[in-house]
Amino acid sequence: MAFNPEDAPEYPEGVDYPAGKEDSISAAETNDAPDELIELIGTVGRSEFSGPEDVVEELQASPSAG
Repeated sequence: MAFNPEDAPEYPEGVDYPAGKEDSISAAETNDAPDELIELIGTVGRSEFSGPEDVVEELQASPSAG
C-alpha cells in the first residue's frame, strides 16, 4: 500500500525549520515514521523545507506517493 502524504506532518516533529532533507529524514526516523515515508522524503527534489507543510507538498507531488 502506498503511503498517504497527508499523514506525513506528524513525523517531522522536532525539526527546527528551515531544515534540510537529512534533518527531516532523521526526525521522521526518530518519530517512527513508516519506512516508505522515509524513502519518499529522500527522493524529493527539494533539499530544504521551510516547514512541515513543504514536506507534505513535495510528497504529494511525488509520483511515488499514493
